[in-house]
Parts: sequence; structure tokens; C-alpha cells
Amino acid sequence: MATQVTLTLSDELYEQAKRWAALTQRDLSETLTDALTIVLTPVHTIPEFEQPMAALSDEQVLTLSQIQMEANLGKRLGALLEKQREGMLAEAEHSELLALMQVYEQLWLRQSETLAEAVRRGLRAPLEP
Repeated sequence: MATQVTLTLSDELYEQAKRWAALTQRDLSETLTDALTIVLTPVHTIPEFEQPMAALSDEQVLTLSQIQMEANLGKRLGALLEKQREGMLAEAEHSELLALMQVYEQLWLRQSETLAEAVRRGLRAPLEP
């Protein structure tokens, strides 16, 4: 079952969505649906990701500021993205791709947060532009 929803997007967001749809060679509505699915689908979380930044030790902040996706998951994500670009992504792989994209986003966001916290605490210098 599906429910049709009408959204009002800023011109900038609309253009970004159109570019992403073109890049992935997918319909705009499918692209927006995927983006919402990624954002709104809960995944298993890592305990360190649930802790408030103030509760993390300096060592945890530095460790999390360097966090990366496991190599095997990164390779799988790359392979699935390539299959999607080629229009060869199987239906069963679609859910896996969305889940891996969410894991990647979650890692990237926590890494960004802890990197900013490490700079704020004076644990490391700011990144150069």
C-alpha cells in the first residue's frame, strides 16, 4: 500500500533531488522516497552513538572522530551503488543499499560531531579548508 503526499520543497532542495535522480538514473519520486526511507528507517545503533557528547571521554571523542565504515561494508556499498547506476540492482538488494547508506550517514554524522567536539575541547586543531 502507498499513500500519495504532496510536499513543498525549496528550489535548492528540488534541484539537488533532480541532480541526485539524474546521477542515479532514477525517477525523482523514487529518489525522494529513498531519501525519506533512509532518514526515517531506524537501524541498530552503536552505544557510543547514543551517549551525549558531554558524557564521552576525551579518548572516546578522539576515537569516534576517526570512525569509518568497515572495509567490507564500504566495498559492498560501492558495489550496490554501481549496480544501481547501471540499472542492475535487484529488488532484494535495494533494502540492503538503503540500510548501508543509512549506516554510512550515521557514521559520517557522528564522526563530524565528535571531530567538532575534539576541536572544541582542544584535543586537535581545526581541519584546514
